[in-house]
Amino acid sequence: METKRNDTDNMKNLQSINTELDVFFDGLPQDVVYAACKGLDAFLHPMAYVSNQLMLLRQTESCKNMMADVGFYSLEGILPEAVCETIRQCIQTGTEQNLPVSLQERRWELHIVPAGQGALLVFASSAQQQVGVTLAAARLRDSAQNLMVQADLLGMKGMPDMAAQLRQQAMRILRQVNHMQLLAGSPEPMHWSECSACELMHDIVRQLEQKKIHVAVREPEKDILFRADRRLLSAAWLTLISNSLRHVGTDAHLLLSAEKVGNSISFGVTDDGEGLSEEALERMNSTWQKQDAVFGSWGLGIPYARRIAAMHSGLLLFVRGNECGTSAYIRIPLHTAEVDAMESGSGYRAFLASGISAADIELSDALEAEAFMKN
Repeated sequence: METKRNDTDNMKNLQSINTELDVFFDGLPQDVVYAACKGLDAFLHPMAYVSNQLMLLRQTESCKNMMADVGFYSLEGILPEAVCETIRQCIQTGTEQNLPVSLQERRWELHIVPAGQGALLVFASSAQQQVGVTLAAARLRDSAQNLMVQADLLGMKGMPDMAAQLRQQAMRILRQVNHMQLLAGSPEPMHWSECSACELMHDIVRQLEQKKIHVAVREPEKDILFRADRRLLSAAWLTLISNSLRHVGTDAHLLLSAEKVGNSISFGVTDDGEGLSEEALERMNSTWQKQDAVFGSWGLGIPYARRIAAMHSGLLLFVRGNECGTSAYIRIPLHTAEVDAMESGSGYRAFLASGISAADIELSDALEAEAFMKN
């Protein structure tokens, strides 16, 4: 009898949820419905549909309970300013984004999906990831460290080519571990500091030149100061550079840029390759989560860079050239609200032992083994 009663209660709850969703989607544009259906578990989370002015036009019952039980209001009084600006930019550019936010003393992963003239907002509970990810990352870093030791021994025995190959493989392991742990690891606080756009760019260029990669630079006319986790931001920019080199080749002409855009700063890398296909644009953000992902064709690099942008309440944008080439931009607010000093989750800890730079790790997938030969 107890089992039958539980089954009946579950059926009533399911019917209630379905009725609520029918009301939520009634009369909304088809692309909004499609946007929600793309996430298999989207219906399990609080959802809202907002206009391009951030007026809340519709919300589920769970969303009302989370925010405020009123029918029509602006999110500007509910969400931090930097988060509101990101939602506006997502609507303007048609870019999806995941963003960590804090509401009602709980952390949420906000999924922003541009739809129609507004956006669908899905609030997923941001629970701490399994400790197993951190433990697995530690084991892989130990393996990489052992490879580095073996590489040094081979170098001392007069086998520099084999040593460089081992060193490159160690870097590739570290790159995958860093990307994996940031995307799925346990939350850890970011390290915010006042940064200089010119200093960051010069540091990136210096690391690239050490790998014999020369790039053109377009610096801002006047230096731009901003707040960020410099280590994470550098890694994201280097990831985009590595992505260009991997797809276009080391002979590619790259242009690095930094410029102020409204109340944001934009860090870009532009290449002169064939440009991104529609398939690449559609799949690059989440294909690593799909069952038909092909090893070697799609990796964690783009989701990694996008995640870092989101942790700064920013966006990762791609623009195809008129004839060829692709530009990728990390755009973040100049001064993120102290919200965002609120322990944004990362789980990322770069492996930067003696003689290893962020460029060593991020470029390992794009350069030949000889680039990792010790002098």
